[in-house]
Amino acid sequence: MSLKFGWYKTPVPGNREDKQVPHARIISQGTLDTKYMCKMISMSSTISSADVKGVLEALNFWMGFCLSEGNSIELDGLGYFTPTLKSKITTNESGKNKVQAEIDSVSFRCATSLKEQVREAGLELVKKTNTEKLPQEQRLKNIMTEVEENKCINRSTCMKLNRCSQFIALNDLKQLINSNKLIQIGGGKQTMYIRSV
Repeated sequence: MSLKFGWYKTPVPGNREDKQVPHARIISQGTLDTKYMCKMISMSSTISSADVKGVLEALNFWMGFCLSEGNSIELDGLGYFTPTLKSKITTNESGKNKVQAEIDSVSFRCATSLKEQVREAGLELVKKTNTEKLPQEQRLKNIMTEVEENKCINRSTCMKLNRCSQFIALNDLKQLINSNKLIQIGGGKQTMYIRSV
């Protein structure tokens, strides 16, 4: 398990000699949705995916309720949530400025244990390539060709084959399942996709 990153150059204003300063940036592997997280939690516990989703929905409701009453919430292992305000200057009809308070958002301070878990992951430098992203039509065709030749495909093979992120690979596979071209077998890291009969 490792975080993939690349080096990027940030322009520096002014008359400095070092016009560009390199900085490291995480290369996103996609965004995992609630359904995926429920499935992962279910696989590592005795709770069904539907029950996990129900708990998360209840947590979301009660967090919103408690935060809207002015409470802060601390969830062990996750972090600290608190409502925030912002000030806004408005001008009334007589031309006088007035400062108003508005509810802004919810701030989040990550728990130390969660930070440490992420920090323990290794780093993997990914060199930038000039390869263009394949259109979805071509990616789907590549997946079906791979399945024809090798009888099955998994997510990581799909990512390598189409030079895409995990998120795009899963979306492509899902589309092929929805169009009845593939079916999913197994679960978790053992998930495979085969041609639909």
